[in-house]
Amino acid sequence: MGGFEADGVEITVLVENWVDMLLPDLDLGDGTHCLRNGLIDHFDQRRLPPQAENGISLLVTARSGRHSSTVLFDAGLTGTVLTHNMRALGVDAARIGHVVISHGHPDHYGGIYAFLESVERTVPVATHRDAFLPRYAVMPDGRSSAYYNQAFTMDDIERRGGRLVLGAGRREGGALDLGCGMFTTGFIPREVPFEGPVEPPAPHAPGLYQMRGDGSYGLDEVIDEQGLVIDVKDRGLVVLTGCAHAGVLNTIDRAREICGGRPVHAVLGGFHLGFPTTPAANVDLTLQGMRERGVSHIMPMHCSGLPAHAAFRAQMPDRYVQPAVGTVLRFGR
Repeated sequence: MGGFEADGVEITVLVENWVDMLLPDLDLGDGTHCLRNGLIDHFDQRRLPPQAENGISLLVTARSGRHSSTVLFDAGLTGTVLTHNMRALGVDAARIGHVVISHGHPDHYGGIYAFLESVERTVPVATHRDAFLPRYAVMPDGRSSAYYNQAFTMDDIERRGGRLVLGAGRREGGALDLGCGMFTTGFIPREVPFEGPVEPPAPHAPGLYQMRGDGSYGLDEVIDEQGLVIDVKDRGLVVLTGCAHAGVLNTIDRAREICGGRPVHAVLGGFHLGFPTTPAANVDLTLQGMRERGVSHIMPMHCSGLPAHAAFRAQMPDRYVQPAVGTVLRFGR
């Protein structure tokens, strides 16, 4: 599918777990810049300070010549924080031409209705059909979060002005061309051995579960997950993940497949390394996989976990970028 490249891409962190007003702007070299919502902005009484929550939302604008394409990738956990941060960061919702929901977990779709209600036109919303199937979470102490994604429905999205663009099944296709060198990944094959789904040791053991399309109930493999990739001229691929339930390395490999094997310039988003059920060894295996794939800039976010941040910061200090709400990353021209 690849072939058309963006001259550059700008990514604004709208929702993330952290706010840090002490981070400096950075020139990362090779045409990459990291701008922060810093101390002066936080102390300016004319401005709203941004807020953090346990969710993720990224505003992505790819440019090619005089053309551009702007996408909202995920919508955070709540519409309250998403819309507040859009105001605080001066984001005009009318600029956004498309929404991509990485998968049907509340910390990724939670702000979608508030966003749609803020836009006075129809907006396409791309996700996977399985994102709407009932999901359950079983805790080690025996508690269960029953049907926790019940607020996410096709009818409610369309009632608020969204128009659904639905992927389906486990096909390796399904990547959408969003313009100016930006694509969704569609279904992400699980080929990296340690990133495959791990079956619980016994039925109803702690973990995430889902009702499947055939009516059966079992481990939630998050088949609906998709990422976003931007092919930047003279740089390479910028890959975005929501939670990387499918594996961040699998997501990178899928992005390279779509874009003809291009080098990977940057990866940012949730890496799924902070979950209690994720083996601790996966942090070092992921770090090694990033090295092997030659990733130049790495921003673990959201569900990546403190051990992952510590490992990337210690072992790849020239590639690690700390996330925070209000961060703006610019790649290319």
